[in-house]
Amino acid sequence: MRRLMSAVAVTTVAVLAPLVATSHSAAAPKPGHSHTVRAVLTMRPGTSIPWQAPGVKVVQTFPRIGAEAVTATPARLAQLRHNHSVLGVAGDWHGHVTGRKNDANTDDAGVLASQVLGGSAGAATTGAGVTVALLDTGVNDTNALNRASGRLVDGVDVSQLSSGGDASTSGTFTDGYGHGTFLASLIAGGPVPGSAGRGLGVAPGARVVAVKVANASGETSLQQVLAAMDWVAVNANRIDVVNLSLALDRPTAPAYGADPLNAAVEHVRDAGVLVVAAVGNTPGQVGDPGMDPAALTVGSVNVDKPRARLSSFSGSGVVDGMVKPDLVAPGEHILGAETHDTVIGRANPSAWDSFGLFRGSGTSEATALVSGAAAAFIADHPRRGPVFVKAALRVTADDMNNWRAGEGLLDLDFEGKHGNGHHGDSNPTGDSSFDSAAWQANSWQNGNWVDWLASSWSASSWSASSWSASSWSASSWSASSWSAGSWSASSWSDAGWGDNG
Repeated sequence: MRRLMSAVAVTTVAVLAPLVATSHSAAAPKPGHSHTVRAVLTMRPGTSIPWQAPGVKVVQTFPRIGAEAVTATPARLAQLRHNHSVLGVAGDWHGHVTGRKNDANTDDAGVLASQVLGGSAGAATTGAGVTVALLDTGVNDTNALNRASGRLVDGVDVSQLSSGGDASTSGTFTDGYGHGTFLASLIAGGPVPGSAGRGLGVAPGARVVAVKVANASGETSLQQVLAAMDWVAVNANRIDVVNLSLALDRPTAPAYGADPLNAAVEHVRDAGVLVVAAVGNTPGQVGDPGMDPAALTVGSVNVDKPRARLSSFSGSGVVDGMVKPDLVAPGEHILGAETHDTVIGRANPSAWDSFGLFRGSGTSEATALVSGAAAAFIADHPRRGPVFVKAALRVTADDMNNWRAGEGLLDLDFEGKHGNGHHGDSNPTGDSSFDSAAWQANSWQNGNWVDWLASSWSASSWSASSWSASSWSASSWSASSWSAGSWSASSWSDAGWGDNG
C-alpha cells in the first residue's frame, strides 16, 4: 500500500450518502386532498403497461421493470393499494447526497485499489469484453479513462426528467458533480502517474457505459433512477453489470415490500445483468435498493491498517431474514481520477495528492471495486449468469468473523477457492430465501405520502407511449450513440463530498 503526504493531516471524501426525500412545498398533501401528487406504481407481473385506471394520469412507463409513474389524488392512490394489478404505491422522492463526516483525521492518504486487492486487479486485460453500466452523475474524460480509448461510452441521460426534460441517447454525458467520474476510474481506470504501473481501477480492460441519473448539484429522483434501470433492462444483451452507488436511506424493515427500486433490481437481474449496489453509509441500516435479495450488496472496510476492519459508517442489517451486505471491499481513502472543474474537485483541495489523484471514502467506492471484480470474473467465465457471478464473489470472500461484513472481504483469487458454500453458508447466492409474499400493496402505508412532491412533475413531461420497449431499439445503439451526453450531474449534491474519512 502506498502512503502519501504523511506529514500533512488529511481527511477523506465521502462520496455516497443516503438519498433523502425532500419536499419543495410548505405542506405535503393529505389523503383525500384534491391536489394531485406524483407516485410510482409497482405492477403485478403479467399486467399490461401502461395500466390505466379512472382518476389516474400515466406520466411515464417502465415496461421492462414493471412500473409506471402516475399522478392522482392521495385518496385515489390509497384506493389503488387494494387493486389486484397493483403490487405497491410509492411516492416519487427527490434525493440528494447529504454527506458523511468522520471525527478522526488521518495522515495516511492513499490506497490504490489494484495494489490492495492484488491478483489480476489493474492488469491491462482484466475485464476485457465486459460492459459495466454506471448509474451516476455522468463521467468526464481523464487520463485514466476516456472516450478516445473506446472503454468509456455514453448510454442515456435521464437527469432532466424531473424538470420536464427528455431522455437523451446522443451526446456527451459529462459530470459536473464529480461522483461518477471518480467511480468510473475505480472500475476500469488504466495506468496513470502514481498508480505503481498498474491500472488505477480493478478492470482496465472493461468498458464503462455512462448512464446519467443526476445533475451537477447531486440531485436525482425515483423516477429518474427507474428510467435508467428500465433502459438497462432493455439493453441487457450488451450490459453485464450495473453499478448502483446510491442508497435511499430508510429504516431496515422486516420485509422488502412492493418497492419499485427493489422490483427494478429483480427485473434487471432476470434480464441477465448483475446488479451491484451499495449498502449505504448509515450504520445499522441497509439502503434501498441494496436491501433487495437479488442485488450483490456491498459494504466498506478500512485497509489502512495491518488488519482490515469494517468501516464505522458501513451499513448492515437483517432484512426479511437476509444478512446484508453480501460482502465488503476497501472503501476508505481510495485513490481515483477526478477533474478539477467538478463540484467535488473544487470543494476538496486537500483530497488531491501530488500525482493529481483524488481520495474518496464511502460504500460508493467499495461498490465500484466490486463491480470491477465482477467484470474480471465475467471476462474469465463469459457464459455464467448474474446468479452464478454473485455466488462466486460471495464464496471466495475472506471471512472477517463479523456478520456485518456479510461473507467477508472481496478476494480476486476466484480460481483458488472452491466449494458450494462459504463458512458453512448453504446459500451462496444469498437470495433464495426471498419470500414473494412480502411484495404486497399493503406494505406501503399512508405515511409515505409525506414524501410525495406534488409539483415536481408536470403531466405533459412524458406520454404513456414515450418509454415503450420499442423506443430503445437495437438500431438506436450505433457506436456513435454511446456518447457522453447521457447523464446529467444534478442528482448528486456537493454536500456529499467532505474531506473527512
